Amino acid sequence: MAQRGWRTKRGRKALAAVVYAVLGRGLVASARLDERVRGEVRSWPDGAVVTLRIAPFGPQVSWRVSGGVLTYLGGAEAPADLLVTFKSVDDAIPLLLGMQGVLAAFAEHRATVRGDLALAMSLVRCLHIVEGYLFPDIMTRRILPHPAERRASHATAYVFLLFRTASLEGAAS
Repeated sequence: MAQRGWRTKRGRKALAAVVYAVLGRGLVASARLDERVRGEVRSWPDGAVVTLRIAPFGPQVSWRVSGGVLTYLGGAEAPADLLVTFKSVDDAIPLLLGMQGVLAAFAEHRATVRGDLALAMSLVRCLHIVEGYLFPDIMTRRILPHPAERRASHATAYVFLLFRTASLEGAAS
């Protein structure tokens, strides 16, 4: 009998695509809510496109900074200034499901980076904060060595997931 659900490779890729959609919107929400993320993203070059991808043919998520606005591009193909590629869906799943933090995933060489290393480190700092907003406290205490202090509630962060863009100027609305 064939396996069904997220345990099959197709299921894991589908699960990764859903998590990427939430993560993609989560970064935008965090840029609206949290001045630390907003400051990091503000330091990215204007017009920069950042992409997270799963090799070889897995899902991806991209963002663009343009004119002081962070835009969620979803899985659209765009020439990336920073491309972070997980080596396989199996390497990405522990990070995406909150079983492992982004810092540990990079330390274990589960991903490769092509582009500006300073931009990559800024992205890692942003994702560390985003994990704190998206994952429940019980998970963040387990996967994050020093969880970032949340500046807004989980509920507020999830409401902001509905927005596709975030202004990088001024305070959150």
